[in-house]
Amino acid sequence: MELDRKDRQLLSLLESDAKAPAHELAQATGIPPSTVHHRIKRLEQQGVIERYAAQLDPKQVGRGFAAFIMVTGSPEKYLDDDFFEHDYVAEVAAVTGSYDLVIKIECPGLQEFNEFLQQFREKYGKYVSQTVTMVCTETLVH
Repeated sequence: MELDRKDRQLLSLLESDAKAPAHELAQATGIPPSTVHHRIKRLEQQGVIERYAAQLDPKQVGRGFAAFIMVTGSPEKYLDDDFFEHDYVAEVAAVTGSYDLVIKIECPGLQEFNEFLQQFREKYGKYVSQTVTMVCTETLVH
Protein backbone atom coordinates (compact mmCIF):
# COMPACT_ATOMS: atom_id res chain seq x y z
CA MET A 1 0.00 0.00 0.00
CA GLU A 2 1.30 3.43 -0.94
CA LEU A 3 0.99 6.10 1.75
CA ASP A 4 0.63 9.67 0.57
CA ARG A 5 1.66 12.83 2.46
CA LYS A 6 -1.78 13.21 4.10
CA ASP A 7 -1.77 9.58 5.28
CA ARG A 8 1.65 10.13 6.83
CA GLN A 9 0.44 13.33 8.51
CA LEU A 10 -2.56 11.51 9.97
CA LEU A 11 -0.41 8.64 11.20
CA SER A 12 2.03 11.03 12.85
CA LEU A 13 -0.81 12.85 14.60
CA LEU A 14 -2.42 9.58 15.72
CA GLU A 15 0.90 8.34 17.09
CA SER A 16 0.99 11.43 19.31
CA ASP A 17 -2.68 11.22 20.30
CA ALA A 18 -4.69 8.21 19.19
CA LYS A 19 -7.85 9.76 20.66
CA ALA A 20 -7.61 13.04 18.73
CA PRO A 21 -11.04 13.94 17.35
CA ALA A 22 -11.55 13.91 13.58
CA HIS A 23 -12.20 17.66 13.49
CA GLU A 24 -8.79 18.35 15.10
CA LEU A 25 -7.07 15.97 12.70
CA ALA A 26 -8.91 17.65 9.81
CA GLN A 27 -7.76 21.07 10.96
CA ALA A 28 -4.15 19.94 11.32
CA THR A 29 -4.05 18.22 7.91
CA GLY A 30 -6.29 20.54 5.92
CA ILE A 31 -8.68 17.81 4.80
CA PRO A 32 -12.40 17.48 5.65
CA PRO A 33 -13.38 15.46 8.78
CA SER A 34 -15.30 12.92 6.65
CA THR A 35 -12.15 12.31 4.60
CA VAL A 36 -10.11 11.96 7.81
CA HIS A 37 -12.55 9.33 9.06
CA HIS A 38 -12.47 7.48 5.70
CA ARG A 39 -8.64 7.51 5.57
CA ILE A 40 -8.34 6.20 9.14
CA LYS A 41 -10.78 3.36 8.41
CA ARG A 42 -8.82 2.48 5.26
CA LEU A 43 -5.53 2.51 7.18
CA GLU A 44 -7.08 0.23 9.82
CA GLN A 45 -8.52 -2.18 7.24
CA GLN A 46 -5.21 -2.39 5.39
CA GLY A 47 -3.33 -3.14 8.60
CA VAL A 48 -1.27 0.03 8.66
CA ILE A 49 -2.93 0.88 11.98
CA GLU A 50 -2.79 -2.36 13.92
CA ARG A 51 -4.29 -1.22 17.22
CA TYR A 52 -4.68 1.69 19.59
CA ALA A 53 -2.99 1.66 22.98
CA ALA A 54 -2.64 3.81 26.07
CA GLN A 55 0.82 5.05 27.02
CA LEU A 56 1.11 4.54 30.76
CA ASP A 57 3.35 6.23 33.30
CA PRO A 58 5.66 3.34 34.29
CA LYS A 59 6.21 4.61 37.84
CA GLN A 60 2.49 4.83 38.57
CA VAL A 61 1.83 1.27 37.38
CA GLY A 62 4.73 -0.35 39.24
CA ARG A 63 7.22 -0.45 36.38
CA GLY A 64 9.50 2.44 37.25
CA PHE A 65 12.70 0.39 36.97
CA ALA A 66 13.80 -0.72 33.50
CA ALA A 67 16.72 -2.83 32.34
CA PHE A 68 17.81 -4.49 29.13
CA ILE A 69 19.28 -7.99 29.14
CA MET A 70 21.26 -9.09 26.10
CA VAL A 71 21.26 -12.87 25.84
CA THR A 72 23.40 -15.34 23.92
CA GLY A 73 22.31 -18.95 23.87
CA SER A 74 19.52 -21.13 22.53
CA PRO A 75 16.40 -18.94 22.57
CA GLU A 76 14.17 -21.75 21.31
CA LYS A 77 14.78 -23.47 24.67
CA TYR A 78 13.56 -20.65 26.90
CA LEU A 79 11.09 -18.70 24.81
CA ASP A 80 8.12 -20.45 26.37
CA ASP A 81 4.76 -19.15 27.54
CA ASP A 82 5.97 -18.71 31.13
CA PHE A 83 8.73 -16.44 29.90
CA PHE A 84 6.53 -14.32 27.59
CA GLU A 85 3.72 -14.04 30.14
CA HIS A 86 5.92 -12.89 33.01
CA ASP A 87 4.67 -9.54 34.31
CA TYR A 88 8.11 -7.94 34.09
CA VAL A 89 8.91 -8.94 30.48
CA ALA A 90 7.98 -5.81 28.52
CA GLU A 91 9.64 -6.56 25.17
CA VAL A 92 11.69 -9.29 23.54
CA ALA A 93 13.56 -8.69 20.29
CA ALA A 94 15.63 -11.10 18.22
CA VAL A 95 18.73 -9.20 17.10
CA THR A 96 21.77 -9.58 14.90
CA GLY A 97 25.32 -9.30 16.15
CA SER A 98 26.89 -10.77 19.26
CA TYR A 99 23.60 -11.51 21.01
CA ASP A 100 20.51 -13.51 20.10
CA LEU A 101 17.95 -11.52 22.07
CA VAL A 102 17.42 -8.25 23.85
CA ILE A 103 14.90 -8.47 26.67
CA LYS A 104 13.40 -5.33 28.19
CA ILE A 105 12.39 -5.77 31.81
CA GLU A 106 10.13 -3.30 33.60
CA CYS A 107 9.46 -3.79 37.30
CA PRO A 108 8.97 -1.79 40.51
CA GLY A 109 12.63 -1.66 41.57
CA LEU A 110 16.11 -3.13 41.77
CA GLN A 111 15.16 -5.83 44.28
CA GLU A 112 12.39 -7.15 42.01
CA PHE A 113 14.75 -7.03 39.04
CA ASN A 114 17.40 -9.02 40.91
CA GLU A 115 14.76 -11.59 41.87
CA PHE A 116 13.63 -11.86 38.24
CA LEU A 117 17.22 -12.24 37.05
CA GLN A 118 17.91 -14.95 39.64
CA GLN A 119 14.77 -16.87 38.59
CA PHE A 120 15.69 -16.46 34.91
CA ARG A 121 19.18 -17.86 35.53
CA GLU A 122 17.87 -20.76 37.62
CA LYS A 123 15.21 -21.76 35.08
CA TYR A 124 16.98 -21.03 31.78
CA GLY A 125 20.68 -20.82 32.69
CA LYS A 126 21.60 -24.14 31.07
CA TYR A 127 20.42 -22.75 27.69
CA VAL A 128 22.16 -19.39 28.02
CA SER A 129 25.86 -18.94 27.41
CA GLN A 130 26.07 -15.23 28.24
CA THR A 131 23.97 -12.33 29.50
CA VAL A 132 24.85 -8.66 29.67
CA THR A 133 22.57 -6.34 31.61
CA MET A 134 22.16 -2.62 31.18
CA VAL A 135 20.03 -0.62 33.61
CA CYS A 136 18.04 2.21 32.06
CA THR A 137 18.83 5.49 33.80
CA GLU A 138 16.51 7.68 31.72
CA THR A 139 14.01 7.22 28.90
CA LEU A 140 14.63 9.89 26.29
CA VAL A 141 11.95 8.99 23.72
CA HIS A 142 8.86 6.78 23.91
